[in-house]
Amino acid sequence: MQGFFIDKLNVVQNHLNDDGQTLPLVGREKLFRVDLETGVSTELVTHLQLEGSYSSSVIVRSDGNKVECYGNPSRWGRIDNLFGYTTIQECIDVYNVILVSLGLPIFTKCTKYIYLTGKDGKPAPKSADGAVIKHIDWTRNLFVGQGNERPFLKGLSTQSIGRSVSPFLYPNENTVEWFGKTAQKNGSTYRYVKCYTKTADLLRHQKKNTINQSISDQDYYQKLIEFSATTGIVREEHSFKRPFLLKYNLFAFGLFDESEFTIHLSCLDEIRQRLEVSNMKYETIAQQLLDQGICPNRQSANSTQCYYSMWLHGEYIDKDSRQYYRHKKRLLQLGIDISQKLDISRAPIRLKEAQIIECGVLTAPDWYKMPVKPEHVSKPVLTPKFRLVA
Repeated sequence: MQGFFIDKLNVVQNHLNDDGQTLPLVGREKLFRVDLETGVSTELVTHLQLEGSYSSSVIVRSDGNKVECYGNPSRWGRIDNLFGYTTIQECIDVYNVILVSLGLPIFTKCTKYIYLTGKDGKPAPKSADGAVIKHIDWTRNLFVGQGNERPFLKGLSTQSIGRSVSPFLYPNENTVEWFGKTAQKNGSTYRYVKCYTKTADLLRHQKKNTINQSISDQDYYQKLIEFSATTGIVREEHSFKRPFLLKYNLFAFGLFDESEFTIHLSCLDEIRQRLEVSNMKYETIAQQLLDQGICPNRQSANSTQCYYSMWLHGEYIDKDSRQYYRHKKRLLQLGIDISQKLDISRAPIRLKEAQIIECGVLTAPDWYKMPVKPEHVSKPVLTPKFRLVA
């Protein structure tokens, strides 16, 4: 998992006490909901947003049995999160310090899976006896050189991932995403992938993160911006949501290893490798297919070149045919994705004769302030609020 660290972590744990004692209630409000037809009332504790230094925050809730923490542990108490914690345990340690300050039990590792029965006797989603992860973001920084961020993102936006999941390039050309709301209507509840220009992100949050801070903190943040701009940092982010984590058994803290995410973090590496060998000259497509051993003979290479020609000229291609998928697979190895509509404005990144952008995984400079586990958190003053909802 070269260069990856955790950028967001949502965790929940149920505490079933044999003595019948409940946990302290922690939240912003306690609601009493009354069904006007049946008269049945239910209680609900809303989430509490805890504010840390440098405009950082974590969402916490305890309803008496279940404890939840949502947020970005790598950002807690820090002016930035250009780099962060690389293990789930480090993130859990941050959350546990916060929970202790609130008088709540800490998150613990799971020892076994729990299989429950839901409504109508149907199986409920699998759970575990410890801390359960509901959402996790893995992030890393790529360097592409000063001024190359947008051309690089435009190049990525010519490529689909997975089963032809289309990319979406934002109008400002600072972000490209897959599985997002814009390209996939309501967005995926399964996973989400995006890349964006880190310098633009740092500039957007500069005022919020540095307001009322010391001169040294402001100078440090400015140094981060300058470092990001001169290095050409592109942020790569992978979000994995509850259905995905359940499917691959990556939800029970303590029952899996972080390295098991590796196979799911390689989709953009595959795109970068395809783009590195791309060459868009029509007259050389068939020869490239032969030279690289992608096609066994001239006839098959010419057939694939015909599909490329149809795509290049915007002609109709039957995407339901078996031949289409065979030719698509061959052309992908040349960095050409015929499942995406050709946009000539994005093509230069893919022309080796026009431009070659060197891309690599960024490591933190010596002067960068890496995250340090907080020893304690000042206990917040909680003023309970009650609201009756009918």
